[in-house]
Amino acid sequence: MSEVKLRLESLKKAVARVEFLMPKSILKRYAAFRVGATDMEKRAYHLGDSVMLTFDDYGNSSQVKQILKVLAENGVKAMFFVQGDWAEKSPELIDQIRKAGHMIGNHTYSHQDLKSLTDEEVREEIRRGPQSKWLRPPRGRYNDRIRQIAAEFGQVICYWDTDSDDWMGVSKDAIVRKVVTEVKPGSVVLLHIHAAHTAEALPEVIAGIRGRGFEVAS
Repeated sequence: MSEVKLRLESLKKAVARVEFLMPKSILKRYAAFRVGATDMEKRAYHLGDSVMLTFDDYGNSSQVKQILKVLAENGVKAMFFVQGDWAEKSPELIDQIRKAGHMIGNHTYSHQDLKSLTDEEVREEIRRGPQSKWLRPPRGRYNDRIRQIAAEFGQVICYWDTDSDDWMGVSKDAIVRKVVTEVKPGSVVLLHIHAAHTAEALPEVIAGIRGRGFEVAS
């Protein structure tokens, strides 16, 4: 291994150790800084003081139907940032989401790290994703280059300010506790359709947010 590669590996390990040792509050600010999400990008599609729920990626029929059922029962409207490859295979589920009055956002075609792709590959990922004004880069990874390419398509980058951690496979109670504790007026919450305990946690997430005196977007 070359000296440059050794130094890069050493740097990566040092960053990982720092992240591991950081208190969660500091780690959250550090992650936002590293991504470079602006306040506008965290709320680009959501104005006002209500809390917006967003759901990323893909899911099976049961998960989609359960999430839609809970949202309908609670009078909540959400944003679904879905992958194009999943949307192609599941047009009936996309149709159900739209008919229920929820917004569809572009989460690219195949959920690749856009920063690792060439300009043309980024364009292809965006072009083949669901048609929408709103773009959420996979894993929240983007930079000014990605912003500029998104602008070519008239699309606006959409981030979040509250991560449920559901993608890590945490328990229902952990999802509820993290979201309800961290939201504030106008927050945008990151959830995932396919996560093991998201649909199960959703009723308590909504109740908990409202229990703190906040509205949920409807």
